[in-house]
Amino acid sequence: MSEAAAGILAEELNGNPSAVFALPTGSTPVGTYQALAKLNREGKVDFSLGNFFNVDEYVGLSRESEQGYYHFLYENLYQYVNVDLAKTHAPDGMALEPELAAVQYEEMIDGLGGLDVAFLGIGRNGHIGFNEPAASLHYSTYCVTLTKSTIEANARFFKSTEEVPKQALTIGIGTIMKAKKIIMVANGEDKADAICRLKEDTSLDTEFPSSLLRLHPDVTVVTTIK
Repeated sequence: MSEAAAGILAEELNGNPSAVFALPTGSTPVGTYQALAKLNREGKVDFSLGNFFNVDEYVGLSRESEQGYYHFLYENLYQYVNVDLAKTHAPDGMALEPELAAVQYEEMIDGLGGLDVAFLGIGRNGHIGFNEPAASLHYSTYCVTLTKSTIEANARFFKSTEEVPKQALTIGIGTIMKAKKIIMVANGEDKADAICRLKEDTSLDTEFPSSLLRLHPDVTVVTTIK
């Protein structure tokens, strides 16, 4: 799975060296990032001109925080490839006004012409980024209050559930849907129900945010789940 996803991402970057990517965090994409680093070492993909945006970031955590999502991408990808760190971006989790930071982040993405590739994982409850199940979903980057299930799922990265931030900045559903291409990776039994629902249920439901990806013309799901 990881090699297949890395191959798709490398092909996109080789085809458009200055492409704009949204990149996820979590345990699922780690193997893909390792495979991309290997391709970079072998001279099969060049990161130097690409633009890379975190899908999300916790409110209250800095770039240097070990639990922060920019730090995650640096530790798992950026430090191993020839990326220009000036072209790597994350929402400002330490901003005094998170809502303003969200607007500014969206403007940065729009200023580069929007996303060429949105690389995504999927949450147990069908969330993408931190776009949680809700009666309605936000179009652009915004500040979200995390659900109990998401906090519990992410507690493994912290000393306790209480330490998990309760809010995050995330690119919106519209930001994702405007991407030219969407690539999703998923593995593990805990994601099986979400992937099965995504594949088998044809309805559109904001209470299952991933379902909206059915409206996008170019989505690839790479998974070990049958």
